[in-house]
Amino acid sequence: MNKPAAARRARLIEDLLDQGRVDPSAISRAELVSLRTGQPVEQVLNQLGELSDDELAEQYARIADCEVWEPRSLPAKLDLTDLGVTLEFLRRVRVLPLEIRNGALICAACDPLDDEALAGLVFATGRPVKVMTARAADWRRAFDERFGMEAAAVDAVDERRLEREIDQVSDGLVEGGGARLVAEAFEEAIAVGASDIHFEPRRHDLRVRLRVDGRMVDYRVVPADLAAPAVSRIKVIANLNLGEKRLPQDGRTSFVIGGKSVDVRVATSPTVFGEAAVLRILDRSAVPLELEGLGLAPDVTEVLKRAGRMPHGIFLVTGPTGSGKTTTLYALLETFTGSPKKVLSVEDPVEYHFEHVSQTQAAPHLGLTFAAALRSFLRQDPDIILVGEIRDPETAAVAIQAAMTGHLVLASVHANDALAVLPRLLDMGVEPYQLAAAFRGAVAQRLVRKLCACRQPRIASEAEIVFAASHGAPPLGQVFRPVGCARCKGSGFKGRAPIAEAFLADDEVLRQIADRRPVDEIADKARALGLRSVALDGLAKAVEGVTTPDEVMGAVHD
Repeated sequence: MNKPAAARRARLIEDLLDQGRVDPSAISRAELVSLRTGQPVEQVLNQLGELSDDELAEQYARIADCEVWEPRSLPAKLDLTDLGVTLEFLRRVRVLPLEIRNGALICAACDPLDDEALAGLVFATGRPVKVMTARAADWRRAFDERFGMEAAAVDAVDERRLEREIDQVSDGLVEGGGARLVAEAFEEAIAVGASDIHFEPRRHDLRVRLRVDGRMVDYRVVPADLAAPAVSRIKVIANLNLGEKRLPQDGRTSFVIGGKSVDVRVATSPTVFGEAAVLRILDRSAVPLELEGLGLAPDVTEVLKRAGRMPHGIFLVTGPTGSGKTTTLYALLETFTGSPKKVLSVEDPVEYHFEHVSQTQAAPHLGLTFAAALRSFLRQDPDIILVGEIRDPETAAVAIQAAMTGHLVLASVHANDALAVLPRLLDMGVEPYQLAAAFRGAVAQRLVRKLCACRQPRIASEAEIVFAASHGAPPLGQVFRPVGCARCKGSGFKGRAPIAEAFLADDEVLRQIADRRPVDEIADKARALGLRSVALDGLAKAVEGVTTPDEVMGAVHD
């Protein structure tokens, strides 16, 4: 006969300590939370980020002597009425019936040590139950896929899930419904790979939308009385001023999903129907920070690598907001890991943290501007300086000064293309001779949606052929169109890819800059050096089936 669940849970915790997987202090904290919430200690450790989903499932499988469920394709849906169980019960105990095999009910359970729940299942179904342990995220996605709108309609209080933890730490400031909405929206955002979550109060309701692959998609519309509790919950966890509802506020926090901590940047803003909030998800594990992993063309990647090896000068990254400039700069920073060089950065905001970089958060309201931070950096003997954005003459002047005095400066600036950074800096007051002495090159980029594997070939349209010809591309023949499948949730697209142009300046280009030659003349030389426009790079990706001509045309016209 199996040992009682309490004894097996105690053994699990002892094993975690013996294996050195969890610190004793973390277990002490989890035990305190467990007393408050009623959740098992190991599940609290998972929710606090001390134990990953995979590690918890492995421990459960070993202690309960069962397999770990690997969801691939769900078997046919079982009739719950025939089984004698309700959807509310299954959701509360986090069990998913899979199939009946040899008279036994096969289930995936997030907690295979929950003897009370399993005994209830045996009693209700009149069948022996065989359990496999399920990772929480896997169970949630499969449960929602299996029961769809039925699952969404169930508003059961689940004391074992993340909502319970959130409600307990809110100190009574927020209603549970608002807290659950925030948690569920965040879980969905992580599941679909969203970059932002928008809470938008309207006259009669609260609309929650997600930005997925650069496009806004509706997630949920809820009653207006949840608007204030949801935004208040966000402000609590981001350490913002709950009493201040008239002014915008910015903060930072983290959520734990699947046993993994994900950083979140929070911005609130007053509207006529209440406060709105936007959560920017900064999941470093979802962002490739290696140059080869960015999806750039090989020639662009090579330019970036050569720029990173330069001893001094300024190299610029340009593109509109949301074009991936920060990711490219961070990938350049990543190349200095293990290097003896001293690397400093000033950013607004600091999105990801690096162990080998001393990062400074700009705070203009305190006088810590980009320019002020850069002046301070010059007294700290750096080798490499990253400037989050050159946006004013003072910052431009100090950045150019740093580049001319033996430092490699990597920076972003807003301009239409790689060559447009030159007149942009000149407009900010940089002298042509200074720019000629400091400038090393630039990259310009956009992001386009990537086609899902369900894509299908088609013949290019007349408008697409004309667009390609106007940019000097070879005649378009076969391209691809989006179709839509379960993997891409019917959109036909999954993820985004950069399209870019890049060049490094040679002595002749630098002389042309010093002589104030027109940008068109400099462009001719840059093309001779291998500069291929963003449009040409995008059209090449369209022919390969990475994206569509429409995506490229939209990105270039923007």
